[in-house]
Amino acid sequence: MGVEQPPGVEQYSRHVSAAHVAFLRRLGLDDPFFDGAGAAVTDGTGVSYIDCVGGFGITNLGHNHPAIRAALIEQLREPTALGRPFITRVQARLAEQLARISPGDLECSFLCNSGSEAVDTAIKLARLATGRPGIVAAANSFHGLTMGALSASGLPGFRKPFAPLLPGITHVAYNNGDDLEKAVTAETSAVLLELVQHEAGVTVADRDYVAGVRRLCDRRGVLLIIDEIKTGFGKTGKMLACEHFDLVPDLLVLGKAMGGGVVPVGAVVGKRSLWRKFSLSFPMSASSYGGNALACRAGLAVIDVLGAPGFLEAAQENGARLQAGLQECVSRHPGSLQGAAGLGMLTGMTTAGAREALGLASGLRRQGVLALPAFGNPKALIFEPCLTISRIQVEAVLTALERAILLQEQSE
Repeated sequence: MGVEQPPGVEQYSRHVSAAHVAFLRRLGLDDPFFDGAGAAVTDGTGVSYIDCVGGFGITNLGHNHPAIRAALIEQLREPTALGRPFITRVQARLAEQLARISPGDLECSFLCNSGSEAVDTAIKLARLATGRPGIVAAANSFHGLTMGALSASGLPGFRKPFAPLLPGITHVAYNNGDDLEKAVTAETSAVLLELVQHEAGVTVADRDYVAGVRRLCDRRGVLLIIDEIKTGFGKTGKMLACEHFDLVPDLLVLGKAMGGGVVPVGAVVGKRSLWRKFSLSFPMSASSYGGNALACRAGLAVIDVLGAPGFLEAAQENGARLQAGLQECVSRHPGSLQGAAGLGMLTGMTTAGAREALGLASGLRRQGVLALPAFGNPKALIFEPCLTISRIQVEAVLTALERAILLQEQSE
């Protein structure tokens, strides 16, 4: 007689993904159906957890944020024609707001359905604008799972099963200006980078490196594409990670949290000089669901919440406390932990190995905190709670981590 399944698990396993169900069980999450509010989630048995997975970046504003829900309900009550070929007022307002929050002279937007789709769009636009095929990206980067975004991603384990991928993409060492300069040639259309690499365990770009990349692109006539799918919309304590580096890219790629954790959405924001060829190309400027009214309304609500007085400042303070607390854990447990790095509410902690990281994730779950190893580096445990996490909850996460580490050390 088999183990009784929570309602829906058997159907999900049979028709969607048995591997995902097995993965959750390895973490002790036998009932995978959760309710959520703010920075916490509750399983079907009534057990609550502080969520430091954060929907892999979509729930910056937490679960079921009331302002997002209210905005979407209000939008559904409006008799707006939601699809192409019509233009909606809410789409125009979102594009205007994206221009307002984007750095420098980035003022034109293409709205699509995901961050991966936005990366594909940016690659196409770079080729269209320059007439050159080459893209230079970074080793250990992650830009998404569509074919173009996966080709640009620098994680071999993600890429290998789908080879051969898109030609013309070169990967170089991250934070290494010399390697980048050698890779940029007369065939290069763009350099594509994250300011915080996350799937390999969280690596923050050096400020001097970022400034050097901008100078190199200007000198060689190459576009600079910055992927803020993960870091955008407050994740690093500022609206965009570009603000930490005083950086103005040529193209900015957005997604994930822009949809408020509810509606899939992505965007490319760029300089007006690039948009003439873009708008003249139907394959570039058309998307059946891109810019739909619900996605745009969610994006506007997210920007409103993040722009409320003191919101980002509080998130930045709590993020700094989380960072400091993780560093303190590393210093207290040098045998178990190898380091921690991050920016704002996006942090990676490197353990002694993949077994240790998975064991620590399970230990945290028993202490009431959810965190997962990085998919591109199983030694690294990622913490990315929502921006609405309270100081009390941050301290609870750090206390739970200390207990989990001590229990793991005692069992070894």
